[in-house]
Amino acid sequence: MLAKFGFLGAAGLILGILITMIAAGWLLSSLVWLVRRRHTAAPGPAPIGEPSQHPLAGFTWTEEPPRGG
Repeated sequence: MLAKFGFLGAAGLILGILITMIAAGWLLSSLVWLVRRRHTAAPGPAPIGEPSQHPLAGFTWTEEPPRGG
């Protein structure tokens, strides 16, 4: 291949193949992300009488006095 295309031609061909493979990987991962997002239903808000399953469900912000003096 080096004798047919020369050094710059072979390097350009390899670089072109590499860029094509990277672009194909991005497209494939985007397609998988879109399909998974479409089939995964987002959980709605919990009813008022039922506790939420979120890890920060019971968190409330309270003011604390500064520590030290």
